[in-house]
Amino acid sequence: MKRPAVIIVGAGAAGLAAAKILSDNQVPTLILEARGRIGGRILTVKDPAFPIPVDLGAEFIHGKPDATWDLVHQENLTAYDVPFDHYHRRGQRLEHLSDFSGELGQVMNGLPTGRRPDLSFAQFLRTHRRGPKYANARALAVHFVQGFDAADPQRVSAKSVAQEWQGIGDIEEETQFRLLGGQGTLIDRLHGSLNSKHIAIRLNAIVSEICWKKSKVEINCGRGPRRSTFRAKRLILTLPIGIMQLSPETAGSIRFTPDIAAKRQSALDLGSGPVVKAVLKFRHAFWEDPSIARAVHAKQGLQKAAFLHGFDLPFPTWWTSLPLRLPVLTAWAGGPKARALAGLGRQKLIDAALTSLSTLLNQPRSRLASMLEKIHVHDWLSDPFARGAYSYVTVGAASARAKLAKPIDKTLFFAGEATDTSGQASTVAGALASGQRAAQEVLAAL
Repeated sequence: MKRPAVIIVGAGAAGLAAAKILSDNQVPTLILEARGRIGGRILTVKDPAFPIPVDLGAEFIHGKPDATWDLVHQENLTAYDVPFDHYHRRGQRLEHLSDFSGELGQVMNGLPTGRRPDLSFAQFLRTHRRGPKYANARALAVHFVQGFDAADPQRVSAKSVAQEWQGIGDIEEETQFRLLGGQGTLIDRLHGSLNSKHIAIRLNAIVSEICWKKSKVEINCGRGPRRSTFRAKRLILTLPIGIMQLSPETAGSIRFTPDIAAKRQSALDLGSGPVVKAVLKFRHAFWEDPSIARAVHAKQGLQKAAFLHGFDLPFPTWWTSLPLRLPVLTAWAGGPKARALAGLGRQKLIDAALTSLSTLLNQPRSRLASMLEKIHVHDWLSDPFARGAYSYVTVGAASARAKLAKPIDKTLFFAGEATDTSGQASTVAGALASGQRAAQEVLAAL
């Protein structure tokens, strides 16, 4: 490959989507990736102990966003519908949520919109739908914001939650999908579509400093005698919001010369949502046994249970592999729940998962441990190259995504899910769309 005209920092969905457009336009491009793998916050593990690939990062396709489905169709990938049956724990019972949208809507339909002042979701709840009649709906709403948005109710913008809720509409009608080979198949196909004559990827390239002026960037990777320097005319940054928020003096940050303090402030105006995820493989799908249904007083059994919730548990959200009938359960904690687990280490996370499941299903923890064959866990807040899972909007920061996405001097360009303004932020679709947008901006500037 010739000397690059463009350097992309990050080989996740956004970086590879940008590289695809630059590759198609024969623009010499170098991708610098800090990890020893591509994919970023898409992390699909192929473990022969599991019947299907394990997604430890992004897993679901929410609805039918063009950026994702265009790639699914182009690459002839297989996506399948995820059922919506939700059960949640009340006392010693697992009760079917027959009207998930209706119950959640009791709270969400009163969120501020338009010219009404913004406030945090927690502030909104202090005055809205109070009293025992709405206790379950309020608990479900907090659980939704913490889990689905990985957000802190004390910080997340109530207006942003309102916009999301309006976009979802009837959540039970908004189909979610999984890819049969895991989200990693998107990454693999994007990677495979790049022309090696025009695109090069360097792994384990940890960027420490970016020196720039108009139409010229110099990027240093590493420090001391092992430092490598790369130069180009344009730069696309696809850094996770948790990395963008770091001050130049913080370990693991990237120093910019001259500094881009305004961009860092825009990043700080967003929240970096923590997530801890565990995927457990058992000898068999024991939760489908009638004895479990009796233990949790589930009259119809749990054979159709797709999602299980225990709002007060360390891992409050669980899901099965339905419609595939596999002996695999996924545990999920987001927002403050994930922050409480972050940094505990693998064994303590496994302990927290088994304790949560034991309480959720009214089963002895020892019995669950005896049936557990293997487990994978990932703590995204403690991941040094992520510092969180995905972004959310804090109070009064409605314009932060657009500010973060705006190029600087036709030289520095910005992509990643946090920069998406098309309505798909916080998702793989948003990352893909942002990378495509940044690449088009670069083409216009060359």
